[in-house]
Amino acid sequence: MLVIDDSKTMRSFLSYIARDLSFQTQEACDGQDALDVLKKSDPFDVALVDWDMPRMNGLEFVKNVRSNPSYANMKLMMVTAQSSLSAIIEALDSGANDYLMKPITKEMVSDKLRVLGVIE
Repeated sequence: MLVIDDSKTMRSFLSYIARDLSFQTQEACDGQDALDVLKKSDPFDVALVDWDMPRMNGLEFVKNVRSNPSYANMKLMMVTAQSSLSAIIEALDSGANDYLMKPITKEMVSDKLRVLGVIE
């Protein structure tokens, strides 16, 4: 699982949850860093993507990933404080598979990952 957030605390928290759900994790501090990680790694099953980040925000990352057929099977879940209906629609229209609003819990993440079909 790729965890993308500019907050080190949030990356650590999400990685902790992911490891507890038996995922191996890799972290990135923004969308550009995440694209660099993708180029050097085997494909990820899923990425948890924050929206508001420097250099390249989460929405730009989603659009970049969706424009590359190599990542067609990667699930993208926005995990963000952006809570307006228009933001949710924009993220989903841009290629995010699901959307989770902060603050979050382990149960919220696991429920969403179950819906995405990446855990049972």
